[in-house]
Amino acid sequence: MHFLTRELVRQGIRRFHRMATHEGVENLPDEKYPMIFVSNHQNGLMDPMVISGLLKPQLHWLTRADVFWNPIARMYIIACNAIPIYRQRDKLPDLKERNEIIWDCCTKRLEKGAVLSLFPEGNHLSKKTIRNLKRGLSDLIGLAVNRSEKLMRLKVIPVGTDYEDYPGYKRRLSFRIGKEIEWRDLYDKQAKSIDYKKLTARVQKAMSKLAIDIRPAEMYDDLYPYVRAMNTTKAKNEAWSVILTELDRIAKSGENEKWRQEVSDAAKNLREYGFDNSMRSEAWGRDSTNLSKNKAWAVMLIPISWIANAPTAIQQYLINRRGDKIKALEFRSTLKVVSAMFIYPLSWTLIAILAGIYTPQFWMGFLGVWTWATFGNRFYGWLQGHLHDHRDALEGSRFWETEGSSDLRAAWTHYIKMIQKDINA
Repeated sequence: MHFLTRELVRQGIRRFHRMATHEGVENLPDEKYPMIFVSNHQNGLMDPMVISGLLKPQLHWLTRADVFWNPIARMYIIACNAIPIYRQRDKLPDLKERNEIIWDCCTKRLEKGAVLSLFPEGNHLSKKTIRNLKRGLSDLIGLAVNRSEKLMRLKVIPVGTDYEDYPGYKRRLSFRIGKEIEWRDLYDKQAKSIDYKKLTARVQKAMSKLAIDIRPAEMYDDLYPYVRAMNTTKAKNEAWSVILTELDRIAKSGENEKWRQEVSDAAKNLREYGFDNSMRSEAWGRDSTNLSKNKAWAVMLIPISWIANAPTAIQQYLINRRGDKIKALEFRSTLKVVSAMFIYPLSWTLIAILAGIYTPQFWMGFLGVWTWATFGNRFYGWLQGHLHDHRDALEGSRFWETEGSSDLRAAWTHYIKMIQKDINA
């Protein structure tokens, strides 16, 4: 079940998202080690699916306990290596005792070379920031090493995800694997525990190098349009380093009260001229030199993509319609991907069987329709990604060149200037 689910998940995330960046694979150890992966958590159940689908090791997930209450769900997620973790909000009288059992289970799995994965932020939030981390990781490592000295070999490896648009079909997704986080020097043999504050600081720093961390957090809404305009999911290698440097500069500038006030005033002015987060500042860029390239050729292929995607069109429409009705932004892509990864292959199989029945040779009809559905859907998705770029190019040109955008453009230019202002000047 785990193998089949993982294959469906891998297919699902690659069909739904547009994999722009997959970096840091060289940071994974060549030999088999007990490992714990730690990651930022912004996009509901999409995050664990992405991590499970893109990492090679089979992962054992620490999962909030209330997910296990449903007996059918419990059977399935246990088969997928999920381990319940009990929280204060569960309001159980024997919560501590239950978690002791869970820690023991984790230790035994790590001793056998298992790979655990968890979100040290503790919960999800659809914001591009690294929130304060819980102490679960340090407690787990301390207890594990206390119970088994062999686990001094344990490796803690950070992972970062960055979504261009959380629920958007064929929007870019970046995935990065960081270098091992050193923790052994923080283990106190006498206290039999890890220095929680120091480990948390190291983990937070490592994660902020792999995912977008907008700081100061209290200025998030004012800074968010600017960060989007940097097109972070397109960045690779040196371009990503430049973005991290810019984010650090913004965080440092945020310590200056005058800078904060000027940026807040500029952001308020921008909103007064009609800006809202439904507008794509990614298409505008920080100036007129950052525009996407026009891809008019993609428009010419639209009729072909409709034909290619015909076996999937109705299912796709219904799934998207249902997913877009979900109020929580961070669960829309989860519903779309999970629904599609089961419904698509089942519906293709039924259509292929019908085609086989009504053709002289069953397998010719069956394989022909199955191939059409599978590769046609891939072609449709590939083209949608390029059409997104084409629309962004048109939107960017319209924004910077048309007279009707002059007031908003002036407000945007002033907003960019205030954020980029040198506080030492």
